Amino acid sequence: MGFLILEDGTTFEVNLFGAGEKVIGEVVFSTGMSGYQELLTDPSFYGQIVVMTFPLVGNYGINPLDRQSDAPQVRGFVVREACRQPSHWLAQETLQDYLRRHHITAAEGIDTRALTRKLREKGTMTGMLTPDVPTPEDFLALQAYQPERPVPQVTTREVYTIPGEGYHLAVLDLGVKQGILDALQRRNCCLTVFPAHTRAADILAVRPDAIVLSNGPGNPKDNPEIVETVKIL
Repeated sequence: MGFLILEDGTTFEVNLFGAGEKVIGEVVFSTGMSGYQELLTDPSFYGQIVVMTFPLVGNYGINPLDRQSDAPQVRGFVVREACRQPSHWLAQETLQDYLRRHHITAAEGIDTRALTRKLREKGTMTGMLTPDVPTPEDFLALQAYQPERPVPQVTTREVYTIPGEGYHLAVLDLGVKQGILDALQRRNCCLTVFPAHTRAADILAVRPDAIVLSNGPGNPKDNPEIVETVKIL
């Protein structure tokens, strides 16, 4: 047993699984019918509590291939029902075991579509997953919460190259998905991947044929220095 509380005071009783620890984050939703492993590992969702509208999640388990980064990026995960007996020839573990292994708190047992309608009407809200009965201090923490700047947390720390014989592309990693890099590799592109805060001059110094601005978390206006770099490029 546990609770999901939103900054407007809305409270849902839930069944916690995964880490089962108290977490705070922006609550967002996804209407995808599949692809939950890709979503969990997508850097665009870094630090957020993601709600799935599809009623059953985890039915094909977790495998080593369908991922967009090395580990889950979400802070919390909310589903209507988590499947406990997945069926897929590639599956190596259950959703529950995967989230527990990576210390991600998750919840099930609520009407996620009703929650999504609220988020659509009110916009993204701060929320908390907690195993304890909510206190006034919890609601104060929700009001005071300020999300960290996520791009520095998900970008590569060093420049690296993925060889290829085709076009040479400079990729500015703002939280790039592995699927994007894989798609460019399949087209035989040579990729030089740069950290998000690389200077324009250093990117242009490799003389790329083109520049790719990747996906990533957060609002671009929170990264004015990167916006200025893109203007120069």
